[in-house]
Amino acid sequence: MSVSHQSLVDYFQNIANNLIGLEGYFRMDLTEIQGAFRSSAKLPCLVLESHEGNLEDSNTQTNINDRTFAFTIYLKPKTGNYDDQNQKLDIAEKLGLKIIARMRYDSNRPGNILHNRFKVNSVTYAKVGPVFNERLYGYRFIGSIKGLESLLLNPTDWLDAPLICD
Repeated sequence: MSVSHQSLVDYFQNIANNLIGLEGYFRMDLTEIQGAFRSSAKLPCLVLESHEGNLEDSNTQTNINDRTFAFTIYLKPKTGNYDDQNQKLDIAEKLGLKIIARMRYDSNRPGNILHNRFKVNSVTYAKVGPVFNERLYGYRFIGSIKGLESLLLNPTDWLDAPLICD
């Protein structure tokens, strides 16, 4: 099974649908960061960012695509209530670590998009907040999904195929 933008969005949507204690999910666009949080989102919410890719570990024989994923678990503590802030941050961290545990489990399952591609030691996480107009807090998790990437030229993709595919 290959990894792509859509397969990762679908994977995290499935995580959100099945993790007890998580109420919302969406993929965020960077333009949203400057404004208000989506009004339709339920908290605690898993917010997925589009992944980034890196082919620097490739060579003339093998192509390696290192996709960097990032997600944040957001909650809304009572304004000025540091005990509530601490409690919400604790919940966000625990939910995020449950997702990482699921990803580690899935990386050992043949047929899963993470199979042999995700390593826990690639993950870092940090506190975020207050962010958005709603002053949300949470934890942002970043990690790597690394695997072989086929970069074979397909002549049917190119108008000039007769010239380049001798």
